[in-house]
Amino acid sequence: MSRREALKDPGNRRLKPLPAEGPAPYATFDALDGTHPWQSLVPEGCVLYPVRRLRRGRVLYFNFALAKEMGLLPDGHPERLTPGLEQKLLDTFALQIVNEFDQGSRRKYPAGELKPNPYMATRYLQLQHPSKQGRTSGDGRSVWNGILSHRGRTWDVSSRGTGVTQLSPGAVEAQKPLRTGGREHGYGCGLADVDELYGSAVMSEILHGQGVGTERTLCIVDLGKGRGIGVRAAPNLFRPAHLFLFLKQGRLEELRRAADYMIQRQTANGAWRFGPQAPDRFECMARELSRDFARFAAKLERNYIFAWLDWDGDNVLTDAGIIDYGSIRQFGLRHDQYRFDDVTRFSTTLNEQKNKARLIVQVFAQMTDYLATGRKRPLPFFRRSNAVRLFDREFKRTLQTVFLQQVGFDRRLADRLLETRPAQVRRLYDAFSVLERQKTRALSRRVADGVN
Repeated sequence: MSRREALKDPGNRRLKPLPAEGPAPYATFDALDGTHPWQSLVPEGCVLYPVRRLRRGRVLYFNFALAKEMGLLPDGHPERLTPGLEQKLLDTFALQIVNEFDQGSRRKYPAGELKPNPYMATRYLQLQHPSKQGRTSGDGRSVWNGILSHRGRTWDVSSRGTGVTQLSPGAVEAQKPLRTGGREHGYGCGLADVDELYGSAVMSEILHGQGVGTERTLCIVDLGKGRGIGVRAAPNLFRPAHLFLFLKQGRLEELRRAADYMIQRQTANGAWRFGPQAPDRFECMARELSRDFARFAAKLERNYIFAWLDWDGDNVLTDAGIIDYGSIRQFGLRHDQYRFDDVTRFSTTLNEQKNKARLIVQVFAQMTDYLATGRKRPLPFFRRSNAVRLFDREFKRTLQTVFLQQVGFDRRLADRLLETRPAQVRRLYDAFSVLERQKTRALSRRVADGVN
């Protein structure tokens, strides 16, 4: 398509002219070159891979609003995918790792196909792995494109569907390097289905619009045959599991570096309001996390959002947000007996999410105490810690605040009612809760993705 043809639009005569084609308008994407502070600050927390540019693909989806928020596009850029922009997106995101299988085959790649920098797959705790200490788990089909800052906010960007890593459950099961695209082992393909990526893009924007913390989809690249690469972005894409693996392994020095980086990121982004060099920074971290996870769990509860939370802190972001939409569901009614079928085990239910979020906070309390004292005390010791008690108080208040807003009060009136009429609010909520939890006589049955 010529530039003159691209400017024609019979349905909208007031479109702004497109920016000139060429490298200059999209140079900000060059910052996503695989480099990330985690690689040098916590090298024990990642595996580095050479990455090659794929010579195929087309852009199926691009989130213009998110790109402008991140500073990847200027505010005035029209929301149209020009040939120059699509080519830049493919140059940046149509990638595949050169994994251990590829390296063992000694395949040669044409000049210019390999990217100059290695990209990282991060290590983190995952319950579905045989090692419950995170020694073999992490990004199984993802690498991190990098990091960028805009208007005082830092963003992480990562891509899934970029090839199977040594941290995938399939590679651990096989106990050997796997070929990307192979089907011999579950969770060992390394690729992503386009319909899965579309689902994540739609759901994440819906929940973002509801004020729920979440990853968001920046771009989807179609590689053909139903496969694609999904690019996710968030102000912080790290999970509690990135920290918990060092806690479970008793690696204090690595945990301290990882926690300090997390504190620096969250305070620099304005999410946590204390000094990153404060002597009591780990105690402050525990308090902030308690509040964040209490508010998050309460929003999930009141909006009937099922998210598979567990003590490993895998399927959630450190700043209390949703990541990995494969098992995320939002119901129109309180389907609190639904369980997701993950082949080898069933998930928690909506009713169990509060306790799982509290358990994550309990692990954080154990972690921050370990950081402060150098002594790792048993997890049950923190069952009634200050962080857990703060979680309970904040959860209850947020639950009732959201409920009052759903009933029709604005935030100001909801806060006032909670201050001046707490007993009446509690009775109203208890009466409503009895109604919304009513069940039919039907027994549990199979549904497409689990039981209900």
